[in-house]
Amino acid sequence: MSSKSRCEVLERARQRYLNRGKEGRGRLLDEICSLCGYERKYAIKVLGGARPIAGARGKKRGGSKPKYGKEERKVFQVIWMAAEQPCGKRMKPTVKVWLPHYEKRHGKLGAKVRQRVLKASAATIDRLLAPSRFRYGKSRCATRPGSLLRSQIPVRTEHWDVKGPGFMEADTVAHCGGSLSGEHCWSLTVTDVHTQWTETRATPNRGQEAVRHKIADIERGLPFPILGFDTDNGGEFLNWHLVEYFQKREKPVAFTRSRAYRKNDNARVEQKNRTHVRELIGYGRLEGDEVAEVLNDLYAKEWSLFRNFFSPVMKLVRTEVKGSRRRRVYDEAMTPFERLKACKNISQKELDRLERKLSEIDPFVLREVIEAKLRKIWKLQKARERKLAA
Repeated sequence: MSSKSRCEVLERARQRYLNRGKEGRGRLLDEICSLCGYERKYAIKVLGGARPIAGARGKKRGGSKPKYGKEERKVFQVIWMAAEQPCGKRMKPTVKVWLPHYEKRHGKLGAKVRQRVLKASAATIDRLLAPSRFRYGKSRCATRPGSLLRSQIPVRTEHWDVKGPGFMEADTVAHCGGSLSGEHCWSLTVTDVHTQWTETRATPNRGQEAVRHKIADIERGLPFPILGFDTDNGGEFLNWHLVEYFQKREKPVAFTRSRAYRKNDNARVEQKNRTHVRELIGYGRLEGDEVAEVLNDLYAKEWSLFRNFFSPVMKLVRTEVKGSRRRRVYDEAMTPFERLKACKNISQKELDRLERKLSEIDPFVLREVIEAKLRKIWKLQKARERKLAA
């Protein structure tokens, strides 16, 4: 039975129900329960007028009037899609950063709409984005042990107690598709423990010299010096190339490694492997110098700016244990650049340079360039596959 037909039946049955005696009401209740599938107590309330008829016209929605409408929902949806679908707690500070650029592209918002958008809580944003999240909703381990220098590189047995930038965690991600055989591209991810500033580079293989070269490239672009460098036990890190790179300098860098098979020792960079690599590239296979070159260009330019200037992140402050329940407490979501500005040991000259760069960037344009380069990467990969299959 359709909703409209059920409403008509119940409207007529309600008039008959009120004018009948006890036995007549009982027979009518049996009929309505059988016809509509209602429980008897619910049917009594509906026919007696204590409950409104579901779907009936003219019945007003209970509670207060909706505060947020289509205009606010549209703003959140556009920014949410362009900003890599963050959760509500990260979305709230994201809106503040992205809203001026949204208004340049889509026109000025009304004063009241703009005020409601900026004042919306994280829970409200999640509620308004629930339909979009439902519609657009979203590894293999490739670490080969490097045994040569395990005795030379110390294990980091406790987390760094850092109060400033410079202590880095690093890891690699394989773009191997369904098989690790043969040569394929790799992504190298390096993230700062304190500010969450993250840089990624791509190589056509995981050779020791290639990885060292990419780490040097990352260090040249960082707005702060490297003070500590922690990795897993893979052979691309535990080698003389990297040991000499960090130790044979005027101020040697503390080079340490995590415990074997303990991913939580490098939890921050492991998280970035997902948000900065897998959510961007996926799990498909990428091969060849040409593909790696375009991917590396994307990482070093647009993706670095997008993630470090326009993507707020949260840091775990503590874990509260009450009986069998664990509750993780996070700090306020901020972009890595905002965290960097709060540091005392960053030169004002460097901060001014980054501020000028930020003022020149439109995140929506940045997103379009990212999508264009991704299309180019997959076009090159498909052309390579066709060539190999021929």
